[in-house]
Amino acid sequence: MDIVQRSDEDIRVLAEAIWDDMIKGSNSKDWALFAKHMAAESVTDQARAMVEHQWQYSKLFTSLIEQPEYMGILRQTDHVLVLFKQLSSKAEGEYLAMLYLKTIDDEVKVVGSWIR
Repeated sequence: MDIVQRSDEDIRVLAEAIWDDMIKGSNSKDWALFAKHMAAESVTDQARAMVEHQWQYSKLFTSLIEQPEYMGILRQTDHVLVLFKQLSSKAEGEYLAMLYLKTIDDEVKVVGSWIR
């Protein structure tokens, strides 16, 4: 079933599991775990270099607190945006984490993620 047609609870459960893997991958600087759910076209050498640069120079991206606070879902035409309140053990403040999910070849994949 397309991600846009799933219930909010189904999307939430799926997104929390995906975001959990991304947090663990980010904190441990493990590209394979971080990219595990990404769309194939997003898993490039350039993307890896950009993420590794953030891991090296931003304490936020390697100190994410597990168990972020779920905030909601926004549905678009062909994807959903799942929002979390994200905290860090080393960077003060609250951050908005955004996870873009899309159904590709009958699988839900990450097509974007940001923390601001």
